[in-house]
Amino acid sequence: MNARENAPRVSLGMPVYNGANFIREAIASLLEQTFRDFELIIVDNASTDDTEAICRGFAETDERIRFYRNSENIGAGKNFNLAVTYARGEYFKWAAHDDLCHPRFLEECVEVMDRNPDAALAYPKSRIIDAASNFVDSPYVVSEGTNDEDPVVRFKGLVKPHVCYQVFGLMRLSILRETPLIGLYARGDEILMCWLGLRGRFVPIDEFLFYPRKHEAQSMSFLGNRKRTSADFVAYSVWFDPNWRNRLVFPWWRSLRELIWCVLKAPISIGGKIRCQLVVLRWAISRKRSLLRDVVLQMKVLAASFAPARERSDKSPS
Repeated sequence: MNARENAPRVSLGMPVYNGANFIREAIASLLEQTFRDFELIIVDNASTDDTEAICRGFAETDERIRFYRNSENIGAGKNFNLAVTYARGEYFKWAAHDDLCHPRFLEECVEVMDRNPDAALAYPKSRIIDAASNFVDSPYVVSEGTNDEDPVVRFKGLVKPHVCYQVFGLMRLSILRETPLIGLYARGDEILMCWLGLRGRFVPIDEFLFYPRKHEAQSMSFLGNRKRTSADFVAYSVWFDPNWRNRLVFPWWRSLRELIWCVLKAPISIGGKIRCQLVVLRWAISRKRSLLRDVVLQMKVLAASFAPARERSDKSPS
């Protein structure tokens, strides 16, 4: 009997760094699922709080939990992707350490995916909670057209501004592994959704079964710098991959490049690729100010890096 015959139908990947404040509740919501045939893969990104002890405690009491700990912090993007490499199931879901799922989340999503073999992903409606797990009044914003038969329509919906909660839906692992996974740059999760959307439909479930949490310590806080009127995608890039620190970062230009590449590699017709590239062109035109801001900001960074050298040169004896 091979390993695949013993594998669970669903793999849940929970990447975490210093998540002791919420991870107990998150793990409990997964262990309470009515669909039981799953594995929970926890990948600890070298946490410095009680995360490791909490997770090992859960793993000792439930054989479905597998715990891995990185020897050093490898960045959020790599840690998310590492969970995929450990997965053995037919379906895969990322589970954030601070979010909660309704007990029927997996049951409903698996049923939808089983009924729709052409689907790449299934996802329910979301209702935001706060740090105390109370519901927060917030509009439910999701991309339109992602359940359409036409991959170009799906792509067009995914490049429009939306809350990227589909990344926490249930995905077909075989299709997910055809992609580069989450890109190690700002908005890498949104670009991944474009890769998936060009390979299959996103089937919605008309029930509120997912409860993403909003709190001050989460990664999205990088996008809400109170001293800025625009999102800090440079800081967000460093969160995805620490290697961006002290390097020139052009987040919007990187997104443009990745969208172009995503279309070129899509398993669709030449005509479909041309239509998608026109969508990318319109995307770039609508974001011309952001693309320009990338250049201006990084030129300022470059100029500032040369300033100390000039000062030392001016102070040197003649």
